[in-house]
Amino acid sequence: MPPLSISVMICTRNRADSLAITLECLASADRTGIRAEVILVDNGSQDHTTAVVAAYNPRIPIRYIYEPTRGGWDKSKALNRALDSGELGEIVAILDDDMSPAPTWFQGVAAICARWPDRHIFTGDTYVIPPVAELPSWAKDRRLRNWLFSAPAAEAGDRPLAEGSWFSGCQWWFRASVLASGKRFKDIYLTEADFMLDLAEFGFSGMACPDASAGHRIQPALLDPEVVLARARKWGKTHAAVQLDPYRPSVPRARQMSSRPLVGRLFCSVKLAIWSTRYLIFEYCLTGMDHFAGKVAALERMNRYQEYLRTVSRMPEYSIWRRERPAKTEKEPKSEKNYANPLQN
Repeated sequence: MPPLSISVMICTRNRADSLAITLECLASADRTGIRAEVILVDNGSQDHTTAVVAAYNPRIPIRYIYEPTRGGWDKSKALNRALDSGELGEIVAILDDDMSPAPTWFQGVAAICARWPDRHIFTGDTYVIPPVAELPSWAKDRRLRNWLFSAPAAEAGDRPLAEGSWFSGCQWWFRASVLASGKRFKDIYLTEADFMLDLAEFGFSGMACPDASAGHRIQPALLDPEVVLARARKWGKTHAAVQLDPYRPSVPRARQMSSRPLVGRLFCSVKLAIWSTRYLIFEYCLTGMDHFAGKVAALERMNRYQEYLRTVSRMPEYSIWRRERPAKTEKEPKSEKNYANPLQN
């Protein structure tokens, strides 16, 4: 049997020192029985990125691609350039340039894919590597961990990807065979989420497993309260938009808003009122860093429900007056415990 081939795609821009840590982890990892390569897309760096690539190329094969044009939402153009760069391995993995894969990461990826031959989208266990000795108390709040640090709380065992959910974009992989669908990354903020939701709509399924572990080296800016608040607004809006646009019957939220548009609007309006009230309480009554996590969580949810209402108001699939509704899918959410986004509901 030929060795499993894995192509690891990394998009980077002016983060040569961080990239060097990621490449050191990959070059040092156990690749026994695996044919691995790195597809490095330099998205217009002006630092010493090329020198870092040259230093690690003897230790792990690196296919270097220079892409000067950035997408409107950062790395979508670079990701597509990597996908179209030539022959890919059986497994295509995507890592951010601030990830530290464990020494067993490649073996973990191979083991997960072998254990779940009927699944197509995967992720491993992501843990936080803080930029300071001790994170502030608000940064440890479970409600923020998933979207602020792209590191869902670890769970034991293998967990299927829930309907309407997606894995963190900082470390995940898929079978190259899914690319036969013609799917590419859209120029939107949550481009990886959109990619995975489309694959699910095509009938591909996912699995999260602890075998492949990687640390996410948190950038110091993510501990700046103003940056966190801006990220909460951005995440809330785009999280809602990617769930509803385009309309995908496989996404529960989209299905519900289409089949019961009036009830859906009423539900979102009530939720918006609740979270807006909570945000105002934190803004004007419960001030201070002791309550900062609550304020951020409320702001994220407030923006999410605002965007739900904006999106359904402009898309015909969610119109209240539409005579014909998209047919309901036969598939209903399973009762098994799914690996869902903790901020999904």
